[in-house]
Amino acid sequence: MNIKVSAKVFVFWVLLTSLGWAQKGKSTTMSLVENPKPSKVVNIVDSTDYNKAKIIFNKLVSARGDLRLPVPKFEMTGTSNWVAYMDYDAGEIAIENKAYDVTASFGDNQDAAIAFLLGHELTHYYEKHAWKKGFASEYRDLDIGMKIDTTQDDVANETQADYLGGFLAYTAGYGIFDKGPELIAALYKKYNLPDKLKKYPSLSDRQKITSRTRDKIKDLVRVFELANMLTVTANFTAASRCYEYILKTYQSREIYNNLGTAILLDAMQYFTVTELKYAYPIQLDLSTNAQNGLANIRTKQIREALLRFESALSLDPDYLPAYLNKACAYALLGDTSRARFYCSIEARQRAEQKSDSLTLGKIEVLEGILEAQAGREDNARKLFEQSASRGNFIALSNLNTINKQPPPVLSEGRATAKTEKIDNLSLQSLIAENRFPNLKSTPIESGINCNVVDGAWAGSFVLMYEQDDATTYFLATKPGYAMATAKGIKLGAGIKDVTSQYGDPKSSILTPNGLIIAYSSLLFIFDSNNKLKQWMIYKTT
Repeated sequence: MNIKVSAKVFVFWVLLTSLGWAQKGKSTTMSLVENPKPSKVVNIVDSTDYNKAKIIFNKLVSARGDLRLPVPKFEMTGTSNWVAYMDYDAGEIAIENKAYDVTASFGDNQDAAIAFLLGHELTHYYEKHAWKKGFASEYRDLDIGMKIDTTQDDVANETQADYLGGFLAYTAGYGIFDKGPELIAALYKKYNLPDKLKKYPSLSDRQKITSRTRDKIKDLVRVFELANMLTVTANFTAASRCYEYILKTYQSREIYNNLGTAILLDAMQYFTVTELKYAYPIQLDLSTNAQNGLANIRTKQIREALLRFESALSLDPDYLPAYLNKACAYALLGDTSRARFYCSIEARQRAEQKSDSLTLGKIEVLEGILEAQAGREDNARKLFEQSASRGNFIALSNLNTINKQPPPVLSEGRATAKTEKIDNLSLQSLIAENRFPNLKSTPIESGINCNVVDGAWAGSFVLMYEQDDATTYFLATKPGYAMATAKGIKLGAGIKDVTSQYGDPKSSILTPNGLIIAYSSLLFIFDSNNKLKQWMIYKTT
């Protein structure tokens, strides 16, 4: 039997006055606010408010990166009925202009507030929460229908939408929205709703639920940030476990791609220096400690990485990073025909369509490697030179290799008489004294924890990846931290400011929110405008 899924899932289930089913034309919808005099739906287009909200919506869709379902239409309406909603019949997500006006009262946090509302609705869509409601409506006269259509299920769906929607907003670059309870209160006031609604939690309970969900989002973000830090510091196995933990809850093309990248980089330690004559565009650290007799291990890991890249492409068949990473993986396997196909056709065509010079430089690096391996060194040299002209440092390294010259000198690790500290704290001293009060732990799997120590110091906190007897520590600055590094770098500095003082980094990774560059004991995290937003001291014991 074909079941027609026809329900509206709205952002604040606590706004419901009843869980009645109302007829709206031929479409059965789940109404949120039973307005006795509902306003006529009038879509608002081409206004400043609409355009701003649509940009945020598009960023959220892009961050999710799941094209297995059609992208919903975005609308802004002039109604005062629903706050924000997902209309499955129309295939659209809408926010009311009245709710948008409420978000404007949050000033610099307005974009995050809008992302909070729209991320919630997109989660309903991608997690297919409407299916159960549609099924229940078709069979509501039967016991199974009544069991499925329960308030408990509504609570579970809405809590999940808050949770995953909040993480989606974070991955789209809007950070963690800390003012959810205040936003809910402001919406209640604007929509003139009573604090207590029949059959549903009170306003205060809804605010408490939102606060607890926010804490869960922070836990997931902590694991995600640790995964990125562990990748850039070459702790690839640990990073893989963190990404796998996230994928149990939240699936996106980026997480699958990052997991595949971490596995692929881990496999590269099993190659000899001779086998890795050239630097690959996915490589973070050019050093290797390969051992003989480990070809089977590396082949198994590379094939596992390929599966992760396939998972990313199953969500978005046009996801460029996964094509380039697949090409690198096949090149490492010695499958040059597939490597050329994914590099020079799949990846190159997409990069050229987007005029993506940065990625084209990486493609030229891999094409140069393939040409060099085929004995066409003149062609390889030209490709490396073209990539180097785009500012690709790996290409410079490969040019020196093919020209039989020493590699370009990295000035990383310039000496300084000062010890790096944050909040006048030395990470080495904290570890020696085991001074980590109020530690909060998120178990990843048996014997592995992601920990945080926050609130003990005014301008800093500590992240830890703990496994058996080994722990990696990151002492990090908080937003607004005013003090400088040992070499005078403060938050807001540019990438060139950092490299002029500390030299070229030994590795880097691009995250949804900006670039991370790594030195032997320091990490610098930049925002999307390439301004320093955080720095860390790290150490593994």
